[in-house]
Formats: sequence, structure tokens, C-alpha cells
Amino acid sequence: MDFYIILMTVIGVLLLIKLISRERKKVPPNPPGIPLLGNINTLRPETMLSTMRKLHKQYGDLFSINIINQHLIFVGGYKTTYELLVKKADVLGDKPYFFTQELLRNAGVFSTSGPLWKEHRTFCLISLRSLGFGKRNIQTRIIEEIEYFLAEVENHHGDPFDIQDLVSKSIANVISALVFGKRFELSDPTSAEMCNILNAFFRSTIFHSPIYIFPFLKHLPGDLFGSKKLIQKFDRIFDIMCKILDEHRSTFDENNIRDFIDCYLKEQKKKNEAYKEHTFSDKQLISTLIEFFSAGLETTSTAIKWGILYLMHNQEIQKRMRKEIENTVVSGRLPTLEDKPKLPYCQAVCFEVLRLGNVTPTTAPHALKHDVTLNGFVIPKEATLFIDLDSINMDPEMFPDPFSFNPERFLSQDGKVTGTEKIGAFSMGRRVCMGESLAKMELFLFMTSLIQRFEIHNEAGKPLPSLEGTLGFTYTPQSLAASYKKIY
Repeated sequence: MDFYIILMTVIGVLLLIKLISRERKKVPPNPPGIPLLGNINTLRPETMLSTMRKLHKQYGDLFSINIINQHLIFVGGYKTTYELLVKKADVLGDKPYFFTQELLRNAGVFSTSGPLWKEHRTFCLISLRSLGFGKRNIQTRIIEEIEYFLAEVENHHGDPFDIQDLVSKSIANVISALVFGKRFELSDPTSAEMCNILNAFFRSTIFHSPIYIFPFLKHLPGDLFGSKKLIQKFDRIFDIMCKILDEHRSTFDENNIRDFIDCYLKEQKKKNEAYKEHTFSDKQLISTLIEFFSAGLETTSTAIKWGILYLMHNQEIQKRMRKEIENTVVSGRLPTLEDKPKLPYCQAVCFEVLRLGNVTPTTAPHALKHDVTLNGFVIPKEATLFIDLDSINMDPEMFPDPFSFNPERFLSQDGKVTGTEKIGAFSMGRRVCMGESLAKMELFLFMTSLIQRFEIHNEAGKPLPSLEGTLGFTYTPQSLAASYKKIY
């Protein structure tokens, strides 16, 4: 009994010291919570976006969420985010624990930080650029995949269907060509299996559950948060990637580099010859491949899905896009990046899709090297940071009437594209998405090609699909059942 009293007294004193310390530091404000448990019930998956918007409206660009002994800071607004991620970028430290690290076995690029992150991010960018990543010559691969995509849409003969799986497989094939050196047939079971696992991953509510930031919860009996099931699924992806790697290694020729795997194997060979220890391991490669495949699949494919959905709801915008394409592109060929300057309205539609589609409302967590002052508040070193990209995309001062789909907000009076740098879709600073340029290419080429060849309508006799999405790691449409009437 005495021990229990002493223990509770110590805990009480520690909590009091922590509270006084935070008050002295003037950390960003937080909503009222439950004693000891804090705001554990504040951010629920089904209401998270609306709750975050209310908290930003109440507290401004910075607010806190306290969960047990963990201090979460949400940073929003373009100016405040720019101040932290660009002007104060040096204060960002190693990544804190989050569940994705568990899935990727503490390897890769997205889930790592420090020297490992810097070395491999640099290598990845150099290697991918050597393969055409971010350059115009990659559009040949994109257009090749678009032709398969359009043929599959045409095979439905105007009958309504949900296009989401087809979009996922098609976008996955673009990144597959870069990293694996080949595309998968749209009916390929391996590609379908990987897409299904990764789609389930990105839609999982595990990102809004306590286990996302509290690693010890994985030791609880059972599978309360679904983490163990997700780990098993990722083990399957690791098995698939190992098989692909073994196939590459058996045919590897350092004088004939075919794809990213070959680039890595060549670098790995150099490291093996020069150093006793280095970071270019097979585990690091496989985790990076999974990151490429999943990131290349999810963000772009989800943006395209939102684009299709918004055009179903806005037939006049769809018609205006098609008219611009017809006036610019010679009949019989698909739009290309060379046509882009003459298609400003189509560009504006794509940028509005990136803004309102809001594919990644928040970033993965960040950590600080030391306390930092921002907007008059102190963000303590031990806090976990989340960048609220939704607050940038939905800022009414930057984007008036932000919940309306209005491509013209990105057109100047003389019809030129403007203001797109304010969109928060790809974050900013050192952690800006590596695939930004490729994602923009794919979105533009897929959207213009689809609108050029098909009229998109909702299923006859049924209401339009909801514009409310489902929030997991990404924000995705609930349903996308539509009919595609071929124009020519």
C-alpha cells in the first residue's frame, strides 16, 4: 500500500513538473482533455479532418494534442509551414517512431532520417533521373500505359464500372517500368495482389490509432488495432520483392543498366569492393522498392480518381477541357507534354484536383533537434510534429471559397496558369515528395487523354457518388462508379 502511494505521488509530481514546464515554455494551445489520458479521444478517423479544421479555426496555425505523455503539435497554414520546413529546416531532427517504420523494417527512405536518409535519398534521385524520372522522355512510358488504360476503359462499352482498380494498376505500371524494368499485364495476379495490399494499407485507420505513435502497444494480446494483420500482408510484399530481386541479380550486367534495381546492384557491388561495412543492403533496397511502388501508386492514382469524380460532378468543366484539347491536339493522337503550354485550362483543372483532392491531409511525423520558437509559441524538442497540408489547401485567404471546385482560381486574367506554388499537396522543404514532377506529368497526361476520348457520366438513374472521402494514410473517394461514352 505504501509503495502504491509513493508511486502515485511520484507520477503526480512528474506530471505537475511537466505541466509547469510546458506552461513556462508556452507551447501551442490544446483542447480540453481527460485527466492523465489527455486528448486521446479527440482525433477520430471518421471526423479527423473536420476536427482539425475546427481546431485551426479556434487556435490558429499551431495547436497541440496531448495523448498520455506524448505531445503532438500540428503545424498548418502556408506561411507558418514555410517558416518551419524551409526557413528553419535545420531544426528538423531524426524521425520519431511511427508504425510505418515497423512495416518497412526500419529501412528505406521515407521512414528513415539522418545520414542514412541523406545518402539514400541522394542516390535515389540521381539514379531515377538517369532513368528519365522527372524528365520529358519518361512520357513515352506514361503514354504507352495510357493506351492500355484507354483500351481497357473502352472494353466496358459504356457500361458503368468502378474505375479505381484500373487506375491503380495503370499507375503502378509506370513506376514498375522505372524500378523493375517492366510493366505488368493489367490482369496480372501479382500486380493485383500488391495493389490490393497497398490500397488496404493506405486506407487503414491504424494511422489514427494510438499504436501509430506508441510502439509498446504492439505487444498487447490479440490484434486490437489490426497492426499484426497489416505486418503479415507487408511480409507478403517483401516476399514478392525478394523474388523480383533474385531474378534481377541472376541477369545483372553492370554494363547494361535496365532499371533502378540494376542501379542499386551496381552501387552495392562498388560498396562491397571498397568498404567492409556500408548501408547498401538488400533489406534497404527492398524497403526502398516498396516505398517507390506504394508512393508511386497511391498519391497519383488517388489524385486521378478525385479528378474523375470532380468532373462527373462538373460536366461544364469537363466539356471546357475537351474543347480546349480538340482545339489544340491533332485528332487521332493523345495529348503530350509538348501540348501543355497550349492547354492552360486543363492544367488548371489538374492543379485544382491536387488542391481540393487533398490526397495526403497530413504528413508523416517529424521531430526536432532542439526547442524551436514559432509564431510566439515554443515547440519543445520532445514533441512530435505533424504538418497539416489540409490547412494549406483549404486556406480561405489563399483560396477563396476553398470547398468549391474552381480551376479558374489558377488562371490569370490573360488565361495563363498562376498561383500553383501555394498548393500544399507535396509538402515543402527537404522532405518534399521525390515524385512530385512525375505525379504532375501522370495526372496531366491521364486526365487529358481520358477526357479527349470519353465523356464521363454517373450511372443512369443513380445519384452522383459522394464527394466525401475515406481517411486513412491518404484521403480517397468512397466510390467511383461511372459510365464512359467513347467519343471517337
